[in-house]
Amino acid sequence: MKTINFILGCHSHQPVGNFEQVFEMAYEQAYRPFMDVLERYPAVKMTQHFTGPLLDWFKAHKPEFLERLRAGVDSGRIEMMGGGYFEPLLCAIPDRDAIAQIAMMADFAEREFGHVPKGMWLAERVWEPHMPSTMRRAGIEYTALDDTHFLTAGLTTEKLFGYYVTEDQGFSLKVFPILARLRYLVPFHPLHETIEYLRQHATEDGLACAVLHDDGEKFGVWPETHHSVYEERWLEQFFQALTDNAGWIRCVTYSEYMAKAPALGRIYLPTASYHEMMEWALPPEMQRRLTHLNEKVGQDPSLAPLRTSFIRGSFWRNFLAKYPEANNMQKKMLRVSAKLDRLRKKRDPRVREAARLLFEGQCNCAYWHGVFGGLYLNHLRTALYEKLIAAETAMDGIVHGKDDWVGGLEVDFDADGNDEAILENAHQALYFQPADGGTLFEWDYKDHPFNLLNTLTRREEVYHDLLRQGCVQVGEGEGGQSIHEIVRAKEAGLENLLVYDPYRRVSLRDHFLPETTSPHDLWSGRQQELSDFPTGVYDLKLDTKKGTVTLSRDGMIRQGEASFPATVRKTVTLRPRATHFEIRYDVAFHGSEQVTCLFGVEFAVNLLSGASFDRYYRSDDTDLHCARLGEMGCDEGLSHIALRDDWQHLECGFRFSAPAERVYRFGLETVSQSEGGQERVYQGSVVVPCWEVELTPGQSFTRTIMAEVAGV
Repeated sequence: MKTINFILGCHSHQPVGNFEQVFEMAYEQAYRPFMDVLERYPAVKMTQHFTGPLLDWFKAHKPEFLERLRAGVDSGRIEMMGGGYFEPLLCAIPDRDAIAQIAMMADFAEREFGHVPKGMWLAERVWEPHMPSTMRRAGIEYTALDDTHFLTAGLTTEKLFGYYVTEDQGFSLKVFPILARLRYLVPFHPLHETIEYLRQHATEDGLACAVLHDDGEKFGVWPETHHSVYEERWLEQFFQALTDNAGWIRCVTYSEYMAKAPALGRIYLPTASYHEMMEWALPPEMQRRLTHLNEKVGQDPSLAPLRTSFIRGSFWRNFLAKYPEANNMQKKMLRVSAKLDRLRKKRDPRVREAARLLFEGQCNCAYWHGVFGGLYLNHLRTALYEKLIAAETAMDGIVHGKDDWVGGLEVDFDADGNDEAILENAHQALYFQPADGGTLFEWDYKDHPFNLLNTLTRREEVYHDLLRQGCVQVGEGEGGQSIHEIVRAKEAGLENLLVYDPYRRVSLRDHFLPETTSPHDLWSGRQQELSDFPTGVYDLKLDTKKGTVTLSRDGMIRQGEASFPATVRKTVTLRPRATHFEIRYDVAFHGSEQVTCLFGVEFAVNLLSGASFDRYYRSDDTDLHCARLGEMGCDEGLSHIALRDDWQHLECGFRFSAPAERVYRFGLETVSQSEGGQERVYQGSVVVPCWEVELTPGQSFTRTIMAEVAGV
């Protein structure tokens, strides 16, 4: 009789910083009911992987769930898989941290389950050829990857029913292909299709092995799946079918299968992930071209089977080029890791504290974007910054001892070939980018800890095409679809928010504008710029002794058809122990004719919500009627404006040496894709104080802005 081995695995994860109610909901909708069904079918064996944030949550809130997992391990029905504790992407973090995170997971598994995992789940199945040496040094013997990896290495689908051995620098690792066909069948198609697929690939020698290892959340958390999987009893019927067909479908764990079957051969896998991620990593226009190519090739029956082998997108690291905000966080994380590495030998409990905070800040979800919100979810980005800033602050205490210091550094922080500047004291850290308008792109308040400039620029995404074409369903669907197939929106009218910024929304971006400029002009990015200062390259001078960063540029200001030279110099001063900093602007005009315009300085701040009643604008000068942070408006004659967050007890304010004739303000909202459909997400508030100026030949003027942050 023909038989087949079947490895069933679930990978379950919730990001660092996700809401408590999401953990609870996922537990009640997926993790607990799955175990309820599994325990009723003793013939079904499987592999379980839970990431560190979930394990910590179980330990604190549902310890009985860990006990149930331990019972499954003790009975031989569950094999626990390891991984990086906080679900980092190994390609995005230093090897030393990867090995430490894998060891952290192994320690937890040994304590709680009496078992050190032999295998590890590779976050998002992102693979790079150097990984076998890292994983083997961490004690890992095997992993599972999408069949895409193997097909692009030259295998055919018939060669995917087993495992292979790969290596790096002589460190060998066993790799299993996860079958895409099974991932799309389970649990979205009628059960008989899965059983028939397994039957088609059973063999006389009984050595063939089919691997299905996918997100645990698809069994209850993904849209409509709780109804189909549990209320309509899909999972129970699946496990009953596996039990009824146990004579020829042999449920095994990875370790059991490796003990009885040899590897199918040696293989070297290219850099890859699942095919959807490789598409998401492309710029929008190239995504469109790839989709068109796939559709065209798919129309030819002789070519369609070759698409996965020979047509694919980019790879994960390209997200760091596609999204500067993702690169910002990743380079921040690398900076914190390097600081920690220099302190590892110190016997100070703060080093251990900083290490855990760093590892939490390496959780992958907010570093990229696909069908899940990821980078677009401001609370996930905020959580990573919180951990990384807290880790840095802990290490500051070790290095400096007291708080009466100011430090500065010129360094190519974002690895773009141009130096940035960092100016910091014990309470704040300021990051400047001379090559992009001499802007301030990160402002860390260490006491909280919080990055006040954690904004996200509004940019084009290929899924916006569906909104424009009216192809998106509003509300809930009918079920029976993978999240990769769902085309829906959470509310009507999202197409009206498809506005794309002409530059990255950061702070200290300098504008010369016509007096007719409106808040809507600035919100839409269609304002008329009278100069080349907003995105121009500024010269940088850092003086650590004085605690200053000076950014200056010679540029041109337009008047009609003519252009006239001008110089903008901005000097930022940070004092020891200060929770504020001063920005002094000196503008010199060298033209031959008078120019009348508005001079404005753009600030972009994110306090996480634009609509909440406890997030609002206020001024010491006048009553702004608690205007919410997402509202658009223009206030006149202000010497002070602040953005207040009563929920976080935080306020960020700006004081002007001369009243600003106009203070424009508006919210930034993006339209992003999530597993539940397209949705709006608040990404920050923009404040642009402007002064009416008459630039006459040889004239110069000065404005000073005091930026301050405080707990309230």
